[in-house]
Amino acid sequence: MKKAILFFIVIFHGLNIYAAPEIKDEFEPEIWEQISNKFIADSIPIRYYSNILIRIDGNPSDDDVMIIKELADTLDALIHVWDVYLVPEGTANLVIEINKEENKGKENYIEERNNGREIIKNKVILTISEDTDFQQRKKIIYYYLMHSIVYFHNKDSYNNYAGTRVSGLVFDEKSPNSLTFHKMDYKIIKALYSKTIDDLIKFSPRKTPLYRKVTPELRVQYNTLFNLIGLLIATLYLIVLSQFKVFKEHNYDFILFLRQGLFVYLAYALYSILKVSLLLIFTYTKFNYKYILANIGGTFIVVMSSIIVIYFVEFLSISKKKNNLFLNVFIPFVSTTFVPSILMIFFFMNIPDVMIEKGTVISVSTTVIAFCSIIGTARAFYIYMSLSSRNIIKKKDLQLARLNQLHKQAELRSLQSKINPHFLYNALNSIASLAKSDGRKTEQMALALSDFFKYSLNKEQREMVSLKEEIESVETYLTIEKVRFGDKLNYEILLPEELEESLIPQFIIQPIIENAVKHGISKIIEPGKVKLDISTKNNKLEIRVFDNGPAFSNEPISGYGLQSIQEKLKLLYEQKAYLSWENEDEKHL
Repeated sequence: MKKAILFFIVIFHGLNIYAAPEIKDEFEPEIWEQISNKFIADSIPIRYYSNILIRIDGNPSDDDVMIIKELADTLDALIHVWDVYLVPEGTANLVIEINKEENKGKENYIEERNNGREIIKNKVILTISEDTDFQQRKKIIYYYLMHSIVYFHNKDSYNNYAGTRVSGLVFDEKSPNSLTFHKMDYKIIKALYSKTIDDLIKFSPRKTPLYRKVTPELRVQYNTLFNLIGLLIATLYLIVLSQFKVFKEHNYDFILFLRQGLFVYLAYALYSILKVSLLLIFTYTKFNYKYILANIGGTFIVVMSSIIVIYFVEFLSISKKKNNLFLNVFIPFVSTTFVPSILMIFFFMNIPDVMIEKGTVISVSTTVIAFCSIIGTARAFYIYMSLSSRNIIKKKDLQLARLNQLHKQAELRSLQSKINPHFLYNALNSIASLAKSDGRKTEQMALALSDFFKYSLNKEQREMVSLKEEIESVETYLTIEKVRFGDKLNYEILLPEELEESLIPQFIIQPIIENAVKHGISKIIEPGKVKLDISTKNNKLEIRVFDNGPAFSNEPISGYGLQSIQEKLKLLYEQKAYLSWENEDEKHL
């Protein structure tokens, strides 16, 4: 996983540093920006696609002819795909008329002829007074000649476009007066007439790549579209990670929290990769290394700092209030949305202006703030759904536990209802047999039976009773049986005082005593004895019932009494309590 994260970060940084398609590598970034902003529209630059033949007409001065000849030679050296030269007469596709009689009083202008794909023929009409000095004369001819060999789209709007305007540049000045013969003038002409441009265009707009930037308005539209595409892909990436359980309940474990935060950062990286790459490919956005460095370094520093700050904010405020739904949702939303935004602004405010442009600060900061808002909302929604689901599960678990408890109580009552009739049947038979022979014993037995059933009614519906209470019911039972058996039945109960308040299930001992009397004492002629011994062994309560009757069979646990004890122990203690018997030494259960 660590290697995968490292690989992804390296790829992200590498793609951000990647400048542009091959065409862009041919030119300096600022030259390409000038070309794409001013001269490329509907996928192609409109210029000459043949040799440029210049003819001078009118009444030019010797200086004018010399200036035009020097410019023609310079352009011929710059333009490799076509030749540029002067023709003395005849056919020409660029005519320069200077001080022609019919043009007197007219302003200087260019009469353009193009078919939307290439310049067919241009005519430059100039009126230059005789007293104009050489330098000013050169500026005028230079200005109109340079404008005549390329078609400049949207002159007015681009002159006011601060992002691409260069002072003194022939294509950014509205008149020759402000020209500085900027070196970029020739670079632009060379680029526009380069073989690289021709290879892309191939003289057919239909074959031209679709990824040329045409206008600033279209650039804004592309930027919005690529933002949406980047956000969509980043969102799908986060959804896929969620499906693969990457985002787990971290319980504010710092390492897990940091790792999940880095996965979110990779979502932003993916968004940036797509946006920047699409802008480079489809709009030839200017390669701005400052923006790239700010995006890589700034966002990574801010993200790492944000993760740490968010962790401590949330850990200190809500880690101990896990049941407060509002805090668990609201605080992560606020911290995720605003902490990175505040740190981003603070980070860029402390960068010197010479290192990064104001536009870059606004661009990166706006992107991070927008992205964090989306992540904050998504995280709050995810936490809300997780906590809501957990609360629902808890309620269902409580309901299920309650149902299990009720079911257990019902089973215990069912078991108890089986014991009582069985014992009552035996006791009433004994009373009936004594009624005719011994009225006093009959009365004594009936009163004991009444006390026994008061205990068995359990009006408080308790599952557990103290050993002391259980032993009292056992003594009542033995009193009843003593009336029936007389001196033939003797019993002994050993209960340490410290164990009297120990809790056990009700009627867990009496059925064992009854089993000893019924299947032990009643089967022998000589006096019988029942001994109840209660003690602890290895921190466990041990209850043993001894009798001197016949030995146990292979399956002594039979009948309602002992079966009910077995089922009670299973219900209440599962495998932690059990019944066993032994015939050797002293027989006991």
